[in-house]
Amino acid sequence: MSRKQNAFLKEENLLTLLSQNNFIIPEIQREYVWGNNEKVINKFLKELKHKIGNGCEHCHLPDGNTRVNIGFLYSYKPDYVKVQNDRFLDENLIDGQQRFTTLFLLAFYFALKENRKVDFLSLIRFEGVSMSFDFKVRDLTKRFLLEFVEKTNTIEDLKNIDKQTWFLKDYKIDLSIKAMIKTLQYIEQVFNCKTKYYNHLLNNIVFWHFKTEVTSEGEELYITMNARGEDLADNEITKAALMLDGKDLFNSGKKWESWQHLFWKHRDKKRSIQSADFGYNAFINCIAGLENYLKLNGDEFTIAEVEDLLSIKSIEEYINAFKFLIDNSESFKSKYNYANWVNNCLEDIWDVFNKNETDWFADYTDQNKGTEQNRMIFIWSWLLYIKEKPKDSLDVDETFRVLRFFYIRFKNNSRAVSALKQTIGIIDINGVFDTLDQGSDSLNTEDESKSRNSYRTKNEILKYSFLSKLKIENCIDLREIESLIWEIEDHPLNIEGADLRNINSSHLIEFNEKLSATELVLIKEKFHTLFPIKTGRNIDYKNAKKVRVLLFWYGSYWQKKWSSYYWKYNFGEWKRIIRDIDSDSLAFKLFFDDFKNTKDLESLLENKVLEFEIDKNVDDELYVFKWYASQLKEKMWSQGQFIATDHFKHPDQDYYFPKYRELVNIKGNFNGGSPQVLSELVK
Repeated sequence: MSRKQNAFLKEENLLTLLSQNNFIIPEIQREYVWGNNEKVINKFLKELKHKIGNGCEHCHLPDGNTRVNIGFLYSYKPDYVKVQNDRFLDENLIDGQQRFTTLFLLAFYFALKENRKVDFLSLIRFEGVSMSFDFKVRDLTKRFLLEFVEKTNTIEDLKNIDKQTWFLKDYKIDLSIKAMIKTLQYIEQVFNCKTKYYNHLLNNIVFWHFKTEVTSEGEELYITMNARGEDLADNEITKAALMLDGKDLFNSGKKWESWQHLFWKHRDKKRSIQSADFGYNAFINCIAGLENYLKLNGDEFTIAEVEDLLSIKSIEEYINAFKFLIDNSESFKSKYNYANWVNNCLEDIWDVFNKNETDWFADYTDQNKGTEQNRMIFIWSWLLYIKEKPKDSLDVDETFRVLRFFYIRFKNNSRAVSALKQTIGIIDINGVFDTLDQGSDSLNTEDESKSRNSYRTKNEILKYSFLSKLKIENCIDLREIESLIWEIEDHPLNIEGADLRNINSSHLIEFNEKLSATELVLIKEKFHTLFPIKTGRNIDYKNAKKVRVLLFWYGSYWQKKWSSYYWKYNFGEWKRIIRDIDSDSLAFKLFFDDFKNTKDLESLLENKVLEFEIDKNVDDELYVFKWYASQLKEKMWSQGQFIATDHFKHPDQDYYFPKYRELVNIKGNFNGGSPQVLSELVK
């Protein structure tokens, strides 16, 4: 039997729901928590009161007869229910518990206020030990509800509920009970008026009630769409507020569930708690933060409420923007020889959402909010580009090129959020390849990642100016060349340019008219020969010792720092070395140009390593290191990538270079490994 045959959906009011069902909050459900969130409970109650309208001054009944639909209610029959023709059958309530419990308390409040308690007890079929609403999360909660309904007779009793003789001490620590008591307090604050709401609540507050008749399907539905933690999900707060304001509630509800399902499909399956909420909460806050950013228009930073920034329509637009990437990723990749970055990029996007660790309302002008700003650049860029672009002009290739542009910036730890809107505006007009009037305003290239008004970095200008010419010339190899550049950039040593002048490719590639696909293949293959990738993003450094030796013949490439009480030279910071960050001589570039035209490292090393005559008067670090390299070759690095000197354990003069203290190869410091004095290795 299909689910369609096994389930039905219809609009039902509170009167029908309470009189025709025995609703049970099953063990798999979480606690009632709305009362612990002042924001959501007040929003819900005030919006509900506003929707119902004012009361008549004479009869004190609501003026209108407005039906207020407050969303979906999902339930299924537990497996012990076998009889299908009984009037009252148990239903496990799996979604809508927060709203339904709140309305139950609200109806009871007005039953007391309007002296209708007898009617209310009849409605819920109260029999001392049972009623039509059974809170089975914990036995204590169930007992409280039964005693509460039976023994609370006046509003005054309700106000002093925790002082009643029947109120147990254990009730004070039960999460659901504490939340219910707070909800009753908020109800008193919001509905402290003469209007009589009891009949209106029962007859005019309605749900879309979805019943599935099979236990397994009901539990599957619960796990799929509504797996929760203990706390109230942020997206549920937003949903309650937006649904209450919505016009087409049924279709809006269906859309909301489909959006949640998208985040369920892509949830982090390694979490102990399996839930769509982590990712969906982050997405809702992300797009609300973006709307807040757009709303400011350069004004002083302020924060608006999420519900004031979003609507069902705007959420749908952003969801569709996200789905555009997901739905078109395979077709885009099929056009390129290399496009592995697309999968990596999408994984990073899902990781940002599913971890849900980002404050999307952080002040993007605050220098201490670098992590948030970097993620804003990454996610807001493509969301804004796709959302603002008319559907009929949205080109798949161009969209993914824009994604690539900001993906690289994400890897470079870009934090220029202030310039994001204008940067997207320029790209929207000129295209991502056009670099006209988009130069960096930063004179210090080291600070480009921190620049707040920089539209293009120097690396971006070089790369995209080259690609722009190819596109204008209708180069048939454009996609092949893009693929090769991406593959070179995606090497683990190249992809991250933070604090490295945002350089990802221009240290290896000269973007000039002579550059061809053949040259790019050579660059890619030779660089991967030096630093092969084993698996994933792990590099095999088997050739690192040879490269360290060879680089001495091209210039000073190391970092030198005073480490507490000795000088330490670092010859293994490859991300800096390959970009020649610490070298005025461009040591790696000169070496790599030679290596591209050489058969292998061994032959190049053989040609470079020559015998040196000792000159004790030499006072040049490069000469000293080169001489030791010529004598020791790879043995020079037997302990690791560091050389130390002036250490108190090695105060003697160097045997071959008396102007220097002993040079010692160390693993990282003198606490690990077996430090080797270079001169002793030569002897």
